[in-house]
Amino acid sequence: MASNTPTLSNLAVCSSACQPGIVKPHDLNTSAFHQIKDFFSKILNTDDWPARWHCGNWTDFHGWLYILSDVGIWAAYFAIPFLLIRVAFKRNDIPFYKVFWLFIAFILLCGLTHFIDVVIFWWPAYRLSALIRFVTAVVSIFTVYALYKILPLVFTLRTVTELETEINKRRVIEEKLAASEFLLSEAGRISRVGGWELDVIQNKTTWSKTVFDIYGLPYDFAIAENDMMSYFPEPYRQMLVDALDKAYTQGLKWDVELLMVNAKKNTIWVRSIGEPLYDEKRVLVKLRGVFIDIDQYKSTEMALHKSIGLITQSNQQLKNFTHILSHNIRNHAHNISLISSLIDKETLDTDNADLFEKLDNVSKALNTTLNDLSEAIKIKENTIKSELIDFNTIIKKALGVLESELTASHANVELHFEVSHVNFPPIYLESIFLNLISNAIKYKMPNKHPHIILKTYKNQQNETVLECQDNGQGIDLDLYGKKIFGLYKTFHQQKDAHGVGLFLVKTQIESQGGRIEVMSSVGNGATFKLIFNETSISLN
Repeated sequence: MASNTPTLSNLAVCSSACQPGIVKPHDLNTSAFHQIKDFFSKILNTDDWPARWHCGNWTDFHGWLYILSDVGIWAAYFAIPFLLIRVAFKRNDIPFYKVFWLFIAFILLCGLTHFIDVVIFWWPAYRLSALIRFVTAVVSIFTVYALYKILPLVFTLRTVTELETEINKRRVIEEKLAASEFLLSEAGRISRVGGWELDVIQNKTTWSKTVFDIYGLPYDFAIAENDMMSYFPEPYRQMLVDALDKAYTQGLKWDVELLMVNAKKNTIWVRSIGEPLYDEKRVLVKLRGVFIDIDQYKSTEMALHKSIGLITQSNQQLKNFTHILSHNIRNHAHNISLISSLIDKETLDTDNADLFEKLDNVSKALNTTLNDLSEAIKIKENTIKSELIDFNTIIKKALGVLESELTASHANVELHFEVSHVNFPPIYLESIFLNLISNAIKYKMPNKHPHIILKTYKNQQNETVLECQDNGQGIDLDLYGKKIFGLYKTFHQQKDAHGVGLFLVKTQIESQGGRIEVMSSVGNGATFKLIFNETSISLN
């Protein structure tokens, strides 16, 4: 304690400043310029003041408490800027970067004022302290002004909670994107569909993994350094070159099927689809597209075409054979019939006359059969043009043809046409009416007059339906269901049953894309439904 006892200085005594009559240098009538000049010329001169230990009555405790406190503040004020400087160099993306440096300067200068206060206890550099405080004040004012300018932007910054919420949302989105990318990648791998892109400006090509797999190349293969066209034999190489050339020069898309021999020497069919991409100035910047392994489908397609060709050839040969057979047999049958007509039956004895009668019946039946076969062949082969026809017009013609049969059998025909028109060949519809009505008369119940109901309507699929319902003998569908529309299939004992009518009805409706359905039971009549396919017919 005794070592810090204040002593008087030879040059200045702190207590004298408080005594009256002592003139201070600043009291002299000097100009401001001389004062400033005097200030800066003596910036480090300490003759005008004693050290702070000698100014006032300091105890050791009071003095060192002041000194250590200022040293602690100075140390913290200097440590903080150095840490901030390290952050500024590591993270140059800090918001408000210039204001950040102003804060560093402000904190350093504030610390320096505390440090000079400690020094003044032994070295009374009050002029230097004043200058440092002035610089600190200027920097502080600029810092306040800069902070005021950015304050509206600071208020727009999101809080930590908001950032955490956004981070969580982004994490969920990234997880979904990763899952979607995985699914897309797996879909491409399984379906053998890969994507690619060519940056025309930088001449850089990017492939997905599936494209590398199709080429049979490793994923680190240098695409740009190799001729990728060499994997395509002619003429497919030229096809691809032409497609790319048109994309470059004319901006055309392409979609071509190519044969390639990949790096593993496997010959496969691929499909290349692509398009050019332009910037806002219509400058070509990229080509992008997909590359698909279609070998399995192409092989199946080629095999199918081959099968179709063989079937077409066989079908044509069968047609030719049918025509030849039909023509030759009809000629022979016609000749037999002609010869039979030339024979005088009265010149034959009883036995021969009986045999000739049987031969004549066989000849007529053979001609009838051949005519039926010829008609069926014509329906199968010929495509008759459909037209919009009126049900009432066609049914009147059919009823006129069957008038004698209807009268003789006392048949009653009811018409309920909710749909008045249909797109169908008129000759076929007339034939269908004739066959359905004549069958209803032919297979009537012995003790009942035929009652036939014809109606048209739209079903649930908005298809036109023609329904024919009768009260005849009916058909045992359990027994004959699979044979009901077969040629020469009969299910009753009538002598005039030939088994041709329903066969022709089914053939005619199916030739135009329609279908026929039947509902029947023995003794309860039959109902036939003809469903027209007008859409299919209109396309034909």
